[in-house]
Formats: sequence, structure tokens, C-alpha cells
Amino acid sequence: MKKLLLTLVGAMFCMVLRAQTAAQEIRQNVLCTASNYMAYPGPIQQVLTPAPQGMKPFYISHYGRHGSRFHSKPSMYNEPYLTLARADSLGKLSDLGREVMLRLDIIRKDAENRWGELTPLGVQQQKDIARRMMERFPEVFEGHTDIDARSTGVGRCILSMEYALMEMLQHNPDLNVHHNATHRDMDYLNLQDKKLMALKFNKPAKEWYDRYVSQTAHHTHLMRELFADTLYANKHVNMVDLSVQLFLIAAIMQNTELGQHITLYDLFDYDESYRIWKIGNARWYIGWGAADVNGAVQPYAQRNLLRRLIEDADKVLSQPNTKVELRFGHETVLLPLICLLDINGYGFTTNDLEQLEPNGWINYRIFPMSCNLQLVFYRRSPKDRADDVLFKVLLNENEATLPLPTNQAPYYRWGDFRRYYLDKLERYEKGGRP
Repeated sequence: MKKLLLTLVGAMFCMVLRAQTAAQEIRQNVLCTASNYMAYPGPIQQVLTPAPQGMKPFYISHYGRHGSRFHSKPSMYNEPYLTLARADSLGKLSDLGREVMLRLDIIRKDAENRWGELTPLGVQQQKDIARRMMERFPEVFEGHTDIDARSTGVGRCILSMEYALMEMLQHNPDLNVHHNATHRDMDYLNLQDKKLMALKFNKPAKEWYDRYVSQTAHHTHLMRELFADTLYANKHVNMVDLSVQLFLIAAIMQNTELGQHITLYDLFDYDESYRIWKIGNARWYIGWGAADVNGAVQPYAQRNLLRRLIEDADKVLSQPNTKVELRFGHETVLLPLICLLDINGYGFTTNDLEQLEPNGWINYRIFPMSCNLQLVFYRRSPKDRADDVLFKVLLNENEATLPLPTNQAPYYRWGDFRRYYLDKLERYEKGGRP
């Protein structure tokens, strides 16, 4: 009975997770509006669904984003500061405007020459994810298990990989660890498909997005608060740009130590925060999701990664030993991969951006800092046929769904996965609409 109850809890978990709307979540926690800058919240699901009787985990296939970081460009800190400093030199700022300018100066100096770097919080996130992986699936990490870790060449990704491996070795020094960061892996760890990139914001997509922004944006309240001279602000300040710049700094601060002492979120009321988040959510969907306006093809930018996941798994399935394969990269890879797999319905296609939230396409649930995808494989014996191997998907360490039939949710047959997605890739490569 206990096992049945746990299974039912696991099967219903995704429905419970998606029951609350973004508007409700943002009202309760404004940090959600940070989208891809949201600090990793850790798993919501504490108890995982037990495996079918006799099945034991033997292989984990992982792709994870680097941990929390600073903004990657100095302009993201400097431009809003310089806008306010210019206005202040002319006596155009309000008292609050001058205070915000001083806060920005402290923030940009704290970030100087640390652009894009992993923060201490990002380090801890990677350690915690690695530790929980070992705690949840101890059978995979016993003895001299092979750990094959690969990273893109970006420093924060390499460090994320190294801190995760250090944590694993602390718990089991006998692990057989291989790690690398080479350009040879970039064709699947971070493929840049120029053809698809050109389609992201083609003319129809850009017009669609710009129309949505004009209908959604609302920045006049903030400008009245920051500037004593609204005529100056209207004539010389791009209110949309300044609001978004300030908001992006507010968003990133939760990832830094300074963020414990300074905030910019107090500048935005709930409506402003929610509207800016909606605009960002729409932009991520158009550029990396299965948006109808640009052909619903952007997720196929990660077709090489999906093929590699399948190929790597096939090799491990024919071997008797346990293994873990860790890959470290970026949210701009993981998001389209998740949409390509249609995990939790994120492969959703629409031409109505107001349908994103009702259908659960909510970006901060997908790719906060340190977001990760884990495929955990189970078998009774190394002699099991590939079709008898089961696996489950963990998105950000929570059990997730796939568009595949199963009578053992959240577990799926590897053979079903392999056939379904190889067929999907073949249809795309032959030029058919997905």
C-alpha cells in the first residue's frame, strides 16, 4: 500500500506543480520574475517514485547549466547607471533617482571584472545537485564507477563541472573520473545552427513580438518616480530600455553576495514586475521554443545533442558496469532540448502568446541558474534487452513527463524513447514540418 501511495504521489506531482499560475507564484515570490536569472530553488519533489520491483539504477545521463553568475557584459551594469548619472548632472533626478544611481554604482563596482563569473551561490548549487544525485541513486555511484564529465569552454561551465566532481569525489574517492572541455564537443554541447538562428526573430516573429511588447509594457510609473523632470525623461530617456535594464539588475542580484544587502526590486510594483516577466517569457518562447510564427523549428537546434544522448545511452546499455555522464553548458541549449523532447508539454506550439501561461509554458520553471536534466536508467540485469530497460526524466531534480505511452509513470521504456525521437529527428532532417 505504501508503494502504491508513493507511486500515485509521483504520478500527480507534475499536475500539482503546474496548478498554480505564474501570476500567483510571482505575487508570492517576486524573484520568479528573474526568468533565467532566478537562483536555483532546488527540487520541489522530495520523495521520488519507487522503481518497479527488481529494477535498479545503473546509468545517469545529465545536461546541466552552470551555476549562478554575474551578468556577462559590463554594459548591463553601466548603461542604466550612466543614464541616471547624466540626468543627475543636469539636476533632473528625483531623490529616489539619486539613491538608485548610488545603488547602481555600488553594484557595478562589485561586478567589475567578474562579468559572467560563477558566484559562491553558483558553486554551492552545483555541489548540492551532485550530492543529491549520489544520495538519490547510490547504486550508480558505488565502487569505481566511471564518471565522464564534459563542459563547454566557458569558465563558469568548467568550474561548475569541477565543483560537482569535487563533491562526488568527497563522497566516494574511488570514482573513476574523466573530465574535459574541448572544442571537439561543441557540435553537440553548444551547437550554433546559423540557419535556425536567422529564423529566430525573422520579420514575422519580430513584428509579432514587438506588437506583444507594445500591448504589455508599462513603464510610466517608474519614470515618474526616478525623474524630477518628466519632460526631460520623455525627450532624452528611452523609458522601456531603462526599465528593463534596471529590472535585469534587480533579477541578477539574488545570485550574488551583495544581493543580500542591496535590491532594486523595490522600484517595481507587482503589475510592472509581472508585465516585464511576461515580455521576457514571450521572447524566450519565440527564440528557443516551438513558436508557430517561425516554423516551430527552434528546438531542433539541439538535434545533435539529442542524438548524442541516444548514442551514449546505447553504448552504456551494452556494458555491465554503472556509469554517469555529466555535460555542462547553457540554458540556451537546455531550453530547446527540453522543448524538443516535449518534457512536461514544453514543446507546446501556438501563435497566441497569451496562451503560454495557461498551457504552463513558464520559463523560470524550466531554466533557472543551475537548471539540469537527468535521465536515470534502470534494469534488472546487464543481460536485459534494450527494450526492457526503463528510465525516468528529472527536470531540475523533479520527475517529469514525456509524450510517450507508459503504464509505469514516471518510468518509460528506452526502446520507445529511442524509436520516437529518432523518427522525429529523421522527419525534420528530411524537410518535413515537425
